[in-house]
Amino acid sequence: MPTGPQRMYMGKPHSVLAGRRSRPVNVGDTERMISAIAGGALALYGLRRGSFGGLLIAGIGAALGYRGLTGNCQLYEKLGIDSGGARRNVGNLGVKIDKEIAVNAPPERLYGIWRNFQNLPRILSQVEHVEVLSPTRSRWTLAPPVSISWEAELINDKLNELIAWRSVGSQWVDHAGSVTFQPVGGGPTRVHVSLQYDPPGGKVGHAVASLFAEDAGTKIEQDLGNFKRAVEEGRLAA
Repeated sequence: MPTGPQRMYMGKPHSVLAGRRSRPVNVGDTERMISAIAGGALALYGLRRGSFGGLLIAGIGAALGYRGLTGNCQLYEKLGIDSGGARRNVGNLGVKIDKEIAVNAPPERLYGIWRNFQNLPRILSQVEHVEVLSPTRSRWTLAPPVSISWEAELINDKLNELIAWRSVGSQWVDHAGSVTFQPVGGGPTRVHVSLQYDPPGGKVGHAVASLFAEDAGTKIEQDLGNFKRAVEEGRLAA
């Protein structure tokens, strides 16, 4: 009869234990600790709210807590990130999103809408406000619950073809993006959006961003669909 520590494994299928051991640890110790603490705090806060939104927050907290306890992040596996082993490249790999859509409008009209940065909150749902500071500089604020602000500068601007920008002077956000407008055979215009960022707070940011990176791509896709309908229905202009 098993004695001592062996009793802990009685009643647990071997396949379950093997499955747990087989998942690689790809999250560093500091990041795991922060994930566990932040996850517990979010879970408690969400449960106390007692609403549907609170349950979503609690779910995020539970996912962060699980990440911290197991030391495994499935998104890190997909992206080849290992902050807990020999390949410590988490600090060098940001999150990149590329999406495109065909819009039944000429490039000059679409360029004009995007070039007016004050239109961005109407296009990108995660952006709450953009304040234009100069012809080449603006201040962006993300929508709650993040509410982070930073300044961005225009780094490339080709009339009716390309707009590119990047964040400047921010210790929290390292972000760059571009949008191109390519006519397709005299018909619709192909709008291609590329966004790349290193999440705020270095490894702490990666711990949170890993939960949202795939969803962020879905949101951009939805935003572009809404943008297409707004333009084609005449509800959005430069």
